Amino acid sequence: MHTCLWSLLAPRAAAGSTSCRWAAATRVRRRPLGQSHEIGTPWLIHGRQAPCFARFIATGPATATAAAVRRLTRWRRRGGVFAIVGAGFYALYEHHDGFRHGTKAILRVGTASWIGLSVAWQYQRAFLWLRWQGLQDTPLFEKRKRECHAIGAQRVLAGLQDLGGIYVKLGQHLSAMKHILPLEWTRTLAVLQDRCDPSSRDELEQLFLHDCGVPIDDVFDMFDWDAPLGIASLASVYRARLRTNGQWIALKLQHPRIDEFCQMDLDTVAILTRWIQAWFPDFGFEWILHELQDSLPQELDFRQEASHAKQVQANFAGVPSTLVVPEILWAQRRILCMEYVEGARIDDIAYMKAHHIDPSLVSMEITKIFAKMMFLDGFVHCDPHPGNLMIRPSKKDANHGYNFDVVLLDHGLYRPLTDQLRTDFAHLWTALIRGYEPDIEKYALRVGCRPSYHRLFASLLTGREWHTIVAADLASARTATEIKRVSGRSKVFLHRIAAIFATLPQIVFLLLKTSDLVRHLNETLLTAKQGSRRTYVIMAQFCAQAVWEDTRQELAAIWAIAQQGASNWQRGWTWLTWCSQYVSAWCQYQVLTWSLWLHQ
Repeated sequence: MHTCLWSLLAPRAAAGSTSCRWAAATRVRRRPLGQSHEIGTPWLIHGRQAPCFARFIATGPATATAAAVRRLTRWRRRGGVFAIVGAGFYALYEHHDGFRHGTKAILRVGTASWIGLSVAWQYQRAFLWLRWQGLQDTPLFEKRKRECHAIGAQRVLAGLQDLGGIYVKLGQHLSAMKHILPLEWTRTLAVLQDRCDPSSRDELEQLFLHDCGVPIDDVFDMFDWDAPLGIASLASVYRARLRTNGQWIALKLQHPRIDEFCQMDLDTVAILTRWIQAWFPDFGFEWILHELQDSLPQELDFRQEASHAKQVQANFAGVPSTLVVPEILWAQRRILCMEYVEGARIDDIAYMKAHHIDPSLVSMEITKIFAKMMFLDGFVHCDPHPGNLMIRPSKKDANHGYNFDVVLLDHGLYRPLTDQLRTDFAHLWTALIRGYEPDIEKYALRVGCRPSYHRLFASLLTGREWHTIVAADLASARTATEIKRVSGRSKVFLHRIAAIFATLPQIVFLLLKTSDLVRHLNETLLTAKQGSRRTYVIMAQFCAQAVWEDTRQELAAIWAIAQQGASNWQRGWTWLTWCSQYVSAWCQYQVLTWSLWLHQ
């Protein structure tokens, strides 16, 4: 069936070819090399390309040499093509902005997608195997779950730090969800609050030249490039001295890469959220994406941050308070120049002891500041983590009577509250402090909680168990047992928590987050149970004042309506009724105020 290699050469030998006669004479010794499967291609042995030696024998030395030359030429051509393509790719990447942007975009999307899908697959693979084995309620299941949490958190942390920018901001949001996410996740991602990668000096100098039109050295005669005051997810802050008057300032510069990939990163996070939602139908945390989409435009425009800072200064003007907001000198969209303030982080207990500052008093002042924002002003700083608050010794001309100032930084994320939401939130906290369930349910619904979920919502807002709330014992210090139970409850009721957040207005979610951060900060500073009681007394005082002012406005509106088109006797009767309501509300407010003062 198969034609022997050497039988094909025999006719050529008969024709008198020297090379064929030589091949025919030696065909017996060469036969073990194999037989060709294809006529006319004697160098194919068993369907494969024969070794070079066999081809040399079959075709003669000249033909084999020519084949080797052709093969070498072919590889040289391929190498040349690869070299040309590589050189062209490098040239385009270095000199064509669109090509470079597209390449980076593909890499960023690919990295983010790989991290998200690999973590999701890791959970699915581990849990499916355990469920298939029927081990859901065993210690092994809990152990494997904690291991998955730790591995997934580390993998996500490395990816977020590598991608930077908006992804770091996403990690900061996740790390603040201590009452929802597993402890392994919040602890691992907490490093993103303080440790972020800086932009290079060349990038920041180019940004300043592009936005201001002058080199940075023409504006500042000294600039501490080597010692940044802070490096956040969206910007870096440096200490510098103005060339014009020698004033030391703090200069906030946005990371240049943020502008390039902002929208694309948000779209990628949205796609990943939908994928994870498809894999884990109970995930239910799209509110994180919605919050990023709403808050980032505010935080990326430093002119809005300057406006927010001035608004807070106006709200606290004329009020004895330890709050200090650095003065804004000038602002552009990506650059903010402000007063330089020395001090230490708000959780630096050693610094406070060195300057004879009482941490419990600091906790009280922080509570006053944020209670005034939430319940009276309706203009709330929604990111009060320890990196955004500083403590410093007060100046001699301070009018608040304390030996310290609380410095509030990073005014990018604020939310205004409507009068209705502000007063409803004050009523809700008043009911929580009193432990009165009918009002808790009433005002929880009014601020956006789902029906019949008010008890869980109250626990999320206060960080306490329901029996502690209903016993009107919020002022008691949280024990380790209660903290463990509340953390465990979050895992047990994860679906219900996700259901609450799915319908909760984003502004209320931010208020919940702010209350949570302030509570954890107070727990860090407070050293005695009495300090905890003072915290809730202060909150109750501000809530009572907010409720009283709301009542006065309602009575004023009722009086104005009653005076329209009424007869004299009707006006007299309305006046008596109105006076009785006014006096009753005033007495209730005064009784509550004096009782709180005596309790304190």
